[in-house]
Order: sequence, then C-alpha cells, then structure tokens
Amino acid sequence: MTLQDKLKNLPATPGIYLMKDTHGAIIYVGKAKNLKRRVRSYFQKNQQHTKKVQRMIFNIADLEIRPVDTELDALLLECRLIQEIHPHYNRIMNYYQNYCYVDFTKTGPILTDIPTKTSLGPFRQYKKLPQILALLTETYLLPNVNNVTKKMILQQLPTVEQTPLSERLKNCQQFFAGKKTNLFNLLNARIAYSAKQQNFEHAQLIKEQLELCQHFYHYLLQRNEFCQKKQLTLKLPLGDDREKIYFIAYGVIVDTQIKKGSPAVTFPDKKFSPVILQKADVDPLDILRSYYARYH
Repeated sequence: MTLQDKLKNLPATPGIYLMKDTHGAIIYVGKAKNLKRRVRSYFQKNQQHTKKVQRMIFNIADLEIRPVDTELDALLLECRLIQEIHPHYNRIMNYYQNYCYVDFTKTGPILTDIPTKTSLGPFRQYKKLPQILALLTETYLLPNVNNVTKKMILQQLPTVEQTPLSERLKNCQQFFAGKKTNLFNLLNARIAYSAKQQNFEHAQLIKEQLELCQHFYHYLLQRNEFCQKKQLTLKLPLGDDREKIYFIAYGVIVDTQIKKGSPAVTFPDKKFSPVILQKADVDPLDILRSYYARYH
C-alpha cells in the first residue's frame, strides 16, 4: 500500500503514527486524538509549519499507525516508543537518560547521574538544576561559597550563618524532597534587601530565581502527592456507552477495564507497593499525573 493509500484510509480514532524515511527508519513518532485529522495535516499546505517540520515532511516516505483506545493510551505509547527508538525529529522525552539525581554531602547538594541511598530524584529539569543548586549554595552560605558572595549574603541575610550548618543542609534536602523548607522566606528577604538598597536589577534577578524554585517545588509537591495515592480510578469515554477504566496505584497503571453503562467499579484485590522511580519512569508518570488532574 502506498503512502497516499494509507493517508486515504486513516481512522478517526486515537493512536500513534510513525513517520519513516526511504530506508524504513522511523524518524518521528507522534500521537493523535484523531489520527485522520492529525496525520493528514502534515501533508496539507500550512504556512505555520516550522522549517524543522518541513524538513521532516520532505523526508517522509512511509508511515505506520497504531490505533489505541484513548488519547491517554496514545500519549503513553508515544512516550515509550520515543524512549526506545530515539527518532531524529523527536525532542521531548528523547533525552530521559540526561535526567539526574540530587545527592547530599557534608558541604551541600550535588548532581549525580547514578542514584545512591541518600539521593533524591530523578528530575527531568536537568538543565535548570545547576542554577537551583547554585542559588541554594549561596543563600544558605554552604562551605563552597566564595568570600565575595559570602559578604553579599551576610548583608542580605545577617543571621543566616547563625543557623547550624546541619540545619541549613537539612533545609536544602527538604526542598528537593518537597517538604517544609525556609528557602522561600530567605529568598524573599534577599529581594526585599536589594530593593531597599535600590539595587532593582539584582532584586529582579533573585525574583526570577525564586519563581524558578517555586515552579520546581510545586511540581515536586504534585508528583509526591500523586505517587502516594494507593488507589485512584480514571474513567474515559470510548463511545457506544462504553468507557475505559484505569486503576492507578502509587502513580502506576496497575490494571484497565472496558465496561458498558455505568457499572460499579471495584479496585483490583491485590497488594501494590510504591515503586522506586527510574529515569525512564519520569515522563510516563508526568503524563499520567497531568492527564488525571485534567480529566478526573
């Protein structure tokens, strides 16, 4: 069957599509709520196509589709295939190997690729984490801070050094664990001091760093809460009075059922335990968590 024949016979159902080049290599994996509408859009004239998309379309010689029950199934399958195949034109979810952990030493937090008994993670924000670690190191006046930075921080936070180092290190750890920490109070105090000194440029810089930390911390709170839930159910309509039921335990889909009408739903009578997150688990977890929050 030619590519044109495949385009004519696309189903209007959820699924994933695999774009292939002349050698049969998969160059892109995408998901669709409606395969017919989504896949055909690539081959219609569209001024909004980026140059990257235009290059990809030029190299498409064949495609393969895999219909699934729901958009959620498509999202999760897309993620798994991107992680397995590493298609050239996929960027999101293609670099999960770069996700990292934060470990804790006697002098402060450090980034590591390999988990230890004391590390937390893995975290997908590997490009932002060095900036966050540097901010915590200077704000808590950890041992690696240089003298110039130390003098500046003591002007902004005169009493921070009076707090025992062990307590400051604990606050760092609490931040990355998504638990109570005084970091945000300290950053607001730094902003207030800089503004009072009319150093508005520096105050704005710290404010931006504060917002980065708040966004990351909020993400951790949501992820932790989702992973701690022992039993969650998500129902998604399939049409014809049917629905697909997802049973979720500790952030993982443990079973699914397709039922007609509105029958009583009973969670599987099994014992499920929290799982230790691996790097490849982060993206599927975030997909499931976000989808649950949006459609539950």
